[in-house]
Amino acid sequence: MIYNWKTIVKHGLPLLFVAVIIEIFAGQILQGKQELLVGLPIFLISIPVVNSVAGNIGSVLGARLASGLHVGYITHSLKDKEMHHNLLVSLLIGFLTYFILAILIYLVALFSKIAEDIALFKFVGIIVVTGFLLICVVAVISVLTAFISFKRGLDPDDMVAPIVTTVGDIMGILFLFIVIAIFGVGI
Repeated sequence: MIYNWKTIVKHGLPLLFVAVIIEIFAGQILQGKQELLVGLPIFLISIPVVNSVAGNIGSVLGARLASGLHVGYITHSLKDKEMHHNLLVSLLIGFLTYFILAILIYLVALFSKIAEDIALFKFVGIIVVTGFLLICVVAVISVLTAFISFKRGLDPDDMVAPIVTTVGDIMGILFLFIVIAIFGVGI
């Protein structure tokens, strides 16, 4: 595969255009839930963290898969043991990261006096469940995008990150509001 800027722009620009349109939709979801976020600002400061962790882990997973596919130590199969190992490690890192970050966010919010309306365990539960659901979705999207783009002769390194971050942003917001409702917060 020959890398040059024209090929990268040709393949990446349409994908980035679609990603921007989808991100605008994600912003509209947030705007519709403004009352909940103003009432519980701890979740407002949590959204970027929830979305960025999933995007980062999904992008790293995609990059590892892309490298493995290019070099040949990962085969183009959903049964590949190395792919399973990378997927499992990503899920574990995601779970632990969300757990630690939820506690840190809560402590910062408590210090800033914006965490007084929710208990630590409830907040950590919401963030960890949201994060784990999101990591599962992002990991599957990352694997599928890497495999499909590689099979079609596209560079997975150019495809995985925009798709993973876009899907992660939309699903992160949706999962957060669904889990908040399940936990009965702000209702």
